Amino acid sequence: MKLDRRTAPPRSGPLEARLPRIVRRTLDNGLALATCRASATPETLIEISVGGGRSRERLDELGLASLVAKLLQEGTRKHTTVELVDALDYLGASLHAAVDEDSLTLSLRALDRHLGPSLELLIDTLLEPRFDALDFERVRTLRLAALRSRGEEAARVADRAWDRLLEGPLTSLGHSALGTQATIAAASVARARAFHERSLDPRGARVALVGNWSADEAAHWLDPLVRRWPSALAAPSGFEALPASAAAAGLYCVDRPLAAQTELRIGHRAVAASHPDWLLLAAMNYPLGGQFSSRLNLNLREQRGFTYGVHSGFEARRGGGSFTVGLAVQSRHTAESIREVRRELAEYLAGPTDAELAFTREALEQGLARQFETASARLSFVHTVEHFGWPDDYPLERLRRLAALAPADLAELARAHLHPSDLRVLAVGPRAELESLAQAVRELDLDGAPLADASACGARASVGPPA
Repeated sequence: MKLDRRTAPPRSGPLEARLPRIVRRTLDNGLALATCRASATPETLIEISVGGGRSRERLDELGLASLVAKLLQEGTRKHTTVELVDALDYLGASLHAAVDEDSLTLSLRALDRHLGPSLELLIDTLLEPRFDALDFERVRTLRLAALRSRGEEAARVADRAWDRLLEGPLTSLGHSALGTQATIAAASVARARAFHERSLDPRGARVALVGNWSADEAAHWLDPLVRRWPSALAAPSGFEALPASAAAAGLYCVDRPLAAQTELRIGHRAVAASHPDWLLLAAMNYPLGGQFSSRLNLNLREQRGFTYGVHSGFEARRGGGSFTVGLAVQSRHTAESIREVRRELAEYLAGPTDAELAFTREALEQGLARQFETASARLSFVHTVEHFGWPDDYPLERLRRLAALAPADLAELARAHLHPSDLRVLAVGPRAELESLAQAVRELDLDGAPLADASACGARASVGPPA
């Protein structure tokens, strides 16, 4: 089934009745509104997502998207930072800003009886941020301090280096969301304001609203946003993100000679979330590394005791994601752990057993029965559907398709989307523990750059403290 957006068919069964119903409106300024009922508590959750994600950063402004998200919470033209916090506290509301690869999102949780003034604060934050020079310097100073300490947590080093291996150095997604010391030092209030302004086109923005309101009532609440945010406020930027360029398959290491524990990331690039097979990839991966009794966890944790836990999964991204096995192991077992992961991946190409498939079906069905009980879960559901353009009933569609498959069908899916012969293996730990693999090791710095190219960073990983 092609994953084009569509309205879910009428629901008749018990699982169908539990699935939230999304109702959509296009507001007068072109803003796309998606609403969902939730009446368990007297509060409303709202998300506004604009096109200010990390993929829109140029290489000379890495970290600017997350810097802008932080600055949006530092006050408006009407409110200083303290005044904004006090106003939200008085109303019993909370406001948060975050970025992902595609979007900058402002999230509001407000009591229904105070929704009007709470929403006004949200609109002020989005359209009239303060961008005060003193606030900017304080935020930038904290960011530079975080960048100087970036080698202290092995897991973060591994995640940062893994992004670079899979995305490449020529796209912003191949670098830390925090940026670099050079790009943050070069940042300015003017650059932050310009990045924010070029993101503010309502024609490419989305609003998700979850609460005890009809779609018409939700649209009415958003009238002030429509009036203050005309479609002519900003022109489309014409920005086009660079495609990913994954590093070659092989063995990579961020050397931490004294570390007792090694962080491992093993995997490869994978299809975009719009791919027709996407809905079944999580189900296909479930027996492999998607839950506690998976093959990888039973092997490396329960049988061998190398790790506290291991997980594998496909990352959902609109521009292409990844398949990743992630775990932390005792350093002396690094090489053997890598061998076991490779072996498990190769053996899984034969597909799951009948028992594993039956367990996957039952687990996903039981999970769906309680998946949407809270307003936050419903908001996450609406966000996912709108962000990826999936069908409104995609959890049910996954179950329907899974019910029609045999283990041989999932084996075919595994062979199409798992590539054990094309793995990137990243170890953040003692390089000496990799010698028994008899494979060339390419050493990286703290940011995932080859050491031969890292002289400008001055960031040899081996100077970092142990994990």
